[in-house]
Amino acid sequence: MMRLRLLLAGLFALSLPVQAQEGPARWHFKPKDHALGDVHPFFHEGRCYLYYLKPGKYEAALTISTSDDWLQWSEAPLTHGPVKPEDWMKPYFVLGVFRDSKAKVFRSFYGHLEGRMVSSTSGDLRHWECAPREFHVPPAGYYQRRRDPYVFWIPERKQWGCVMTTWMKDRPKETAGAVSLATSPDLKVWKDHGPILDPGNIGEPEVPQMFRLGGRWILLASIYDRAVGPPVYWGSESPTGPWKMEPEGQLDGKDLCAAQIDFEREVPVLFGWIPLKPSTPGGQHWGGHLALPREVHVLPSGRLGTRLPSRVVDTFKKLPWVEKPDFTVEKKPHTLEGSWQRLAVEFTLALPEGVDEVQVNIAPLGRVILKRDQIRILDSAGECWSDLPVKLPAAKPVQVKLFVEQDMVECFVHEVYSLAARVPAQAGKLSLSFDAGHSGAQVTKLRVSEWELARDP
Repeated sequence: MMRLRLLLAGLFALSLPVQAQEGPARWHFKPKDHALGDVHPFFHEGRCYLYYLKPGKYEAALTISTSDDWLQWSEAPLTHGPVKPEDWMKPYFVLGVFRDSKAKVFRSFYGHLEGRMVSSTSGDLRHWECAPREFHVPPAGYYQRRRDPYVFWIPERKQWGCVMTTWMKDRPKETAGAVSLATSPDLKVWKDHGPILDPGNIGEPEVPQMFRLGGRWILLASIYDRAVGPPVYWGSESPTGPWKMEPEGQLDGKDLCAAQIDFEREVPVLFGWIPLKPSTPGGQHWGGHLALPREVHVLPSGRLGTRLPSRVVDTFKKLPWVEKPDFTVEKKPHTLEGSWQRLAVEFTLALPEGVDEVQVNIAPLGRVILKRDQIRILDSAGECWSDLPVKLPAAKPVQVKLFVEQDMVECFVHEVYSLAARVPAQAGKLSLSFDAGHSGAQVTKLRVSEWELARDP
């Protein structure tokens, strides 16, 4: 994302307390010398090329998956050829990548000036060149600012599409957010369709993407509201709409930032970053660690859900799990024996009628609140750092998976919902207990593990 957010980064200088676990994160990738900003995944020949932006000038950088489960990453050189005086060029010269089969090159479009979207090309995904000037989306006059292009193929039109974050003219930034669309038969001549989504009450929908899933078109974006927003989506039968003003759903909370999808064969995989420090609207640290990947899938209702990809599930099966007895959750905390540096937990939860919520306490770090209509991640003082509206079934047990590393918590519920958060760090090993305001909830198939595996170097 190309955003003027250096000021925002300077507004928030929260000091980082002692980490709950020593040493670098092992399951949440971060480059050695800087935080990881907006990510743009591209799958090619069994690997995920994850292009991302560095804090500061938003320079483009690259890391490549070194494991089939997308949990191990290696920083890779990203280079650019000589820039001629007539070339259009910016530090963020690689964003979303696609294959131009006709020209037999990889391409990426990015914003330049006045809402013009220009292009880079590559033959190997590592070395890039400025494309000829004819490959660009021309500027228009209906916006104050336009950025974050994403180019995709529209089979029914036999054309390329490009969706862009748009700040409409003559309106306050807080309500001027829109997504505009341009289409082209050849990536050279573009028709600007203007704003296809303009609710009139939102900030800029950042890093928009459009793709087909479940027989219809999905528009994904993160709505800016004093900070990078959570991933939300809309659905339509056509790229040009009509699109409903309100999002159909939300794929995670506010701490899965600037999330982006690419398809590994037919499977859409979602990547995003967790802020380096606990963040609030108006005080968000830009850039951080890579969150666990999420598979996005279509529910019977047509809405979208998230879950751990099967490859990640298979890897986590190898953890040194310890099974625990079933129990009934009561007002008095049920404390598990043991302590952990990095914690992985799986269990099945049945909420009977009359039981509104269950607390999973991860001392000294915080707790996860599981309700029928909401998931929340709180710190040790009870402050909520991320939440998500949900609809858990009333008469059916649900599976819950929790993963804790350093001060990052990720929760996956019912193979439908996921929620990530960064909370204020606390020193010491982690302990685990359960309690509820009313007794009766059943925890079964509980197993706990140190979140540690022997991995290839």
